[in-house]
Amino acid sequence: MTNGNNNGHHGNGLVPVNGVAKNGNGAHNDPAIIEGSELLWDGLSPTVTQALSQPIDPALVSQRRGRAGRTFSYIEGHTAISEANRVFGFGGWGFELVENVSLRRIETVDTQTGEVKVTNAYTAPVRVTVPGAPPRTDIGFHAVTEETADGHETAIKGAVTDGLKRALRSFGDRFGNGLYGDQAPVSGAPSPQRGPVQAQPNRNGSKVQTLRKRLMELAGKQGFDEAQVRAAVQRQTGRDLDDLTPDELGPLVEAAADKLRERQQAQAA
Repeated sequence: MTNGNNNGHHGNGLVPVNGVAKNGNGAHNDPAIIEGSELLWDGLSPTVTQALSQPIDPALVSQRRGRAGRTFSYIEGHTAISEANRVFGFGGWGFELVENVSLRRIETVDTQTGEVKVTNAYTAPVRVTVPGAPPRTDIGFHAVTEETADGHETAIKGAVTDGLKRALRSFGDRFGNGLYGDQAPVSGAPSPQRGPVQAQPNRNGSKVQTLRKRLMELAGKQGFDEAQVRAAVQRQTGRDLDDLTPDELGPLVEAAADKLRERQQAQAA
């Protein structure tokens, strides 16, 4: 969108020129002014950021039995929606299907009998949108437990709900992100016996470095230095850039690329 002078500049007056942010008169902007602006993407309000920094209420966590008799913690779909309404406000967020819900045919083979077992399941890619934050997208999954119309309907709804919960999870522990992965045994359960601890390679290390580098490149094209990017990430996520996982960095990189593309299109208009 252009301003009243039809010069193609964004309303905040920051226009990247040869990788350096300048104002509409061609002069460099003061770093303090740049740091006071939203960098790379639109920002969440301080109230929302503070709410996201809070851990999930233990009373909202449910448990279920899983593989090998282990107990897993999770939050139910209606709980995730209630928390989103509480954190972002009614009408302050939304979700949608990115593509159609798909039926998947999964074949597994019994290693002892050689019998092939067929399971039907649905997958649903769901995008959560919150004004001021990069969109979050993830894929939900739910198996069909009964080969009836009702059974398929339940699985379809379950896949959408699972996708919604997984997308919200990227906002942090407030939506149960800390409940996934290697979970600690529930209270009263015996601790598993472990052998000597062996160092494991950081499989995500290379991906993290690539995403950080890409984020810095996108920021540089908008005229921002590393200190400003780190400050923006801290405001956006409530965490340090070095602490973010690939799943958390990905949406930031995508949003930064979209912001740069918008600015370039506005300049060309």
